[in-house]
Amino acid sequence: MDRSGPLVSVVMANRNGAAYIGLAISAVLAQTLSNLELIVVDDASEDNSWEIIQGFAAQDRRVRTLRRTSVGGPAVARNDALAIATGEWVAICDSDDSQHPSRLQLMLASALKLQADFVADDLILFSDRPMVRGETILGQHGPAEPRRLGVNDIVLSGVERSGLRHVGYLKPLIRRDALQELEYDSALRVGEDYDLYLRLVLSGAKMWVLPMAAYLYRRHAGSVSYRNVPADLTAQMDALRRIAQDINAPQIDAALRRRLRSLKRRHAQLVLAREVRAGRWLRAVWLTLGRPDHLIWFGAVVRNRAGLRLQAIVSRFLRRPVVWHLGEGAGALPVPRRSDGSLDLSHSAAGFWSKLAAAASRRVVRLRISGTIGQSAAWMVPAAQATVTGSTAPDALPIVADPALAASEAKGTSPSSKGAAQ
Repeated sequence: MDRSGPLVSVVMANRNGAAYIGLAISAVLAQTLSNLELIVVDDASEDNSWEIIQGFAAQDRRVRTLRRTSVGGPAVARNDALAIATGEWVAICDSDDSQHPSRLQLMLASALKLQADFVADDLILFSDRPMVRGETILGQHGPAEPRRLGVNDIVLSGVERSGLRHVGYLKPLIRRDALQELEYDSALRVGEDYDLYLRLVLSGAKMWVLPMAAYLYRRHAGSVSYRNVPADLTAQMDALRRIAQDINAPQIDAALRRRLRSLKRRHAQLVLAREVRAGRWLRAVWLTLGRPDHLIWFGAVVRNRAGLRLQAIVSRFLRRPVVWHLGEGAGALPVPRRSDGSLDLSHSAAGFWSKLAAAASRRVVRLRISGTIGQSAAWMVPAAQATVTGSTAPDALPIVADPALAASEAKGTSPSSKGAAQ
């Protein structure tokens, strides 16, 4: 590997992400760790994603682009990017998400200190549509100290209530040498991340979850991760069975069987949901009678949907924009800070940022930004609009939380709405 090349290769797959990809790319190019390349693979988009991507490439030589002529899915697009990546480390980012500019530098420093093969942080959920509550992907299981994950931790992710949930959603920084010949399973449309992380750890790679949350994960109706269908679960179960056949590890056989049972239960839930959406109520009742545990799951879905509708109704009466002051001085929000005065992105601050994201989803929020701390904090509220007051340092980080929103405001138009949160 050419050690004179970029230190980090950021891999980004895109499919019809024109509404969001500008923010995702801007967040990568704003990283304080500037020795990177961004490889964007457009998966035969039918919107103007490619024009946006090419526009960034023309302005910053660190942006490398590929365009597929046929739809392959996220796994295939990421494999295309991995094939040309030249960095010592690989970072995975989605084209509809964002991240704080300090994130990759903090993750790399932790990876080197821990002698890790790949590290990941928690994800803060955000949306342009009303969210019921502020959340992170790992929730209460987000670690307060660096935590190394064993094979059982990953196999049982999301299976045991006491275990670490949703490991497959994490967006890690991976040592390129640790990947060796491994790549994403192109047969998987959903769950390809989890599958790769499991195979990496089974190969001996050391995975750590860090006590920080600096990645901002967008929830919207168009997200593939939130549009599972029964066929996706069938493919995931097939992939897990292939892994079980390929390895000789009796110590995790029981965990693998438990995960398969969990996927089968989820498969049955998706079949029930499909019948309900299609209005086939007799079939839905019959399926529920055959699996009484469906009632608990279905009740949780109904409560969540009711909560979302209630938030949407309430937000209609809160359309008058509010202004949040991020920075210094009277009236500024008391954002979490570290002892050195910089923005706190640790596990202990995740609750604050996730609540702020939920609040910003429920009404129009404009940011009044002052000082470097305000500029830094603005990146943690990507659903808000931004205005500028006060002086800024010449080398300050970009001050616009979402360039697309700022552009729409400047033109006197309203930002386009996105799909409802799931």
